[in-house]
Amino acid sequence: MAKHDELDEDDLIVEEVERRTEPRGFFPGMVATVLEGAYAGRAFDVDEASRRGLFLKEENPDTIPLGTRFVLEVVYRDRTFRCHLELARKEIQPRRGVAGRLSALDETSQQTLDELLAAAATAAD
Repeated sequence: MAKHDELDEDDLIVEEVERRTEPRGFFPGMVATVLEGAYAGRAFDVDEASRRGLFLKEENPDTIPLGTRFVLEVVYRDRTFRCHLELARKEIQPRRGVAGRLSALDETSQQTLDELLAAAATAAD
């Protein structure tokens, strides 16, 4: 193993650190269903949501490759929105699942998500 002073700065991998400045919430009963592709029809419980991403519960996260892209329909109570999600991280402890970055929300879907997050923030206060 190389000593600290032998490492070249160009050899270091720098990953963006998530800064939790965005509103986020926990939504018991929220479900995301894959609409297209190899995972079509598969439903995931959503553990956590933010304006930037979702955490989907998955017992065996290694079965889904990082970088996989889903087109999702997300349902919480009487509210629904659609989005694209690219898987960026897997976790096995303390919770099991996959985290992804949200994209391609139309204006109505973004508004729905924002309203859900605002309601969760109000409930937490």
